[in-house]
Amino acid sequence: MRAHVALAGLLAILAGLWQLTPTAGISVAGEISQTVGGSSGSAVANPKVRLAVLLVFDQLRGDFLERWEPLWGPDGFRRLQQEGAWFIHCHYPYGVTTTGPGHASILTGTCPDRHGIVNNNWYEDGEEVYCATSSRYRLVPAVPKDSKGNEAETPSPAAKPRVPQAGTPDRLLAETVADVLRSAHPAAKIFGLSLKDRSAILPVGRRPDGAYWFTQRFVTSTYYAERLPEWVEAFERHQVVQRWFGQSWERYRKDIDYTRWSGPDDQEGEGIGARVTAAKDPARGWSQGRTFPHPLHPPQRRAPGREYYEALANSPFGNELLAEFAKACITAEKLGSDDIPDLLVISFSSNDLVGHTWGPDSQEVLDITLRSDRIVADLLQFLDAQVGRGKYLLALTADHGICPLPEVSRQRQIYAQRVEVRRLLEQTQEHLNRVYALKTEEGSALGRRASWFEAVSLPWLYLNPRVVAAVGKSREEVAQETARFLNEQAEVYRAWTRKELVQGFPATETVGRRMARSFHPHRCGDVVIVLKPYCLPRSSNPATPSTGTTHGAPFSYDTHVPLLVYGPGIAGGVRHEATTPQAIAAIFAHYLGLRPPQQAEFPVPKTLAAKPGGSAPRHSR
Repeated sequence: MRAHVALAGLLAILAGLWQLTPTAGISVAGEISQTVGGSSGSAVANPKVRLAVLLVFDQLRGDFLERWEPLWGPDGFRRLQQEGAWFIHCHYPYGVTTTGPGHASILTGTCPDRHGIVNNNWYEDGEEVYCATSSRYRLVPAVPKDSKGNEAETPSPAAKPRVPQAGTPDRLLAETVADVLRSAHPAAKIFGLSLKDRSAILPVGRRPDGAYWFTQRFVTSTYYAERLPEWVEAFERHQVVQRWFGQSWERYRKDIDYTRWSGPDDQEGEGIGARVTAAKDPARGWSQGRTFPHPLHPPQRRAPGREYYEALANSPFGNELLAEFAKACITAEKLGSDDIPDLLVISFSSNDLVGHTWGPDSQEVLDITLRSDRIVADLLQFLDAQVGRGKYLLALTADHGICPLPEVSRQRQIYAQRVEVRRLLEQTQEHLNRVYALKTEEGSALGRRASWFEAVSLPWLYLNPRVVAAVGKSREEVAQETARFLNEQAEVYRAWTRKELVQGFPATETVGRRMARSFHPHRCGDVVIVLKPYCLPRSSNPATPSTGTTHGAPFSYDTHVPLLVYGPGIAGGVRHEATTPQAIAAIFAHYLGLRPPQQAEFPVPKTLAAKPGGSAPRHSR
């Protein structure tokens, strides 16, 4: 990206990079003790496992496992809840709760201010960057070509950079448990698997045996290998990815009143999922639709195409595909088969794609969560058979939560809006022009369309140094004036300058402290904006009205996630101790007989091995 980003181009950035939202009726976690040091501090006695497994269900908000607890079968979530430790007060302690930071935080044991993954995308050294790719690497196998020899569009749940790039952990500034394991046991096997590239790459550090993600098939990059191993090629030859072609997504459980447990099938604000617009006749375009059943491709399709792969990822079948791939990895690589400990990260992305489209109170999110329960049961049974009970450790969490649809919040008498952020920024620019008497003309050094913002990668605003210099002011002064104006706007919860974030906040300022933990001085902007709770950005184009929802805010509905830990020596039941997903780094290090990662801050929870302190709250609706 060049030095100047005019407002005319900001809308595209806002649509792709905004992941800022604020909190539902979920309690805010208390402050977590941040002492790890050279040992894990665990009460678990003599742990020894052959395999540590991290399951991440992208966007599985913390209250879902309580809200729908009566619906679980006996062998999935319920097994982990009853036979493992279930932490119901688990929150991320930072503010920009998006996929990249979440996956970077869990096994580094720290926050974006240390590991450097401040968002999925940010602005650095004069260009927009993505958290898990580099132009130094290419996909393996190469990107498919269309009939004219051009690179075909390969739908991926990951945000795509503007130039050809492929996966790498180069931007991660802290070591993970995987890096420590590799140093201690060079023969250990370490794999990261997901539909999203960043979700497969960031948790497993710099030297895994493999990281694989999905485009039209499972791929890796030349950072890891020049060719795929035989078991990945065999998985492709078996055409597992085509298994769901010709199907529609129907409700999984016929014995459940979905309206009672979630809401009506058609709610205002819901999206329509994957779609293809007919160029000559938009009315003949295709989409997954707002209500059940959801088709996976247009009826005229006779073979899988772009819309099928997008709809597959945006349905529970994307999770089923990844689970099959994970079992193939465990089997082929013989994970957990000897006394050298191994590490496997499986990050399920489809929950996130479905949640963005239909919202957390939809029948679609209920359905994919019910199916996730079945996937967990299947994986546990598979691990029992392949590795053996008592020989593996498993932790389940999410990378972030999710904001309710504003339309649903308003039905609950909660203030909620879709905010036209482009208009807000235009007003900010007009205000700065008035305050600093900035006049730009055609042919002037700045140009008529000069912007006060060099870049916008929300929630961060990066001031334009040329414009700031032209008015003879310091960046700090202009940042203060920008934040002051934004703080007067009705849609804004709070705006802070980088100086305020560095200075820190008192213990009572929970939101400010969370935003400070998301601030890295070389990667974040001059001002950060937080919209009011339950408010989301909306499109400025009336032809494309905003639907769906997002995450990325420092409020509890985005920070609250589940934490379930299952393994030898762990007493089953609910834990009321406040903790964070980053505690998994210390837990895994302890069970694998390792030191914690160098930047890890959060200890093994004190109650991990203790008997449960009470029954879980039940939620009926």
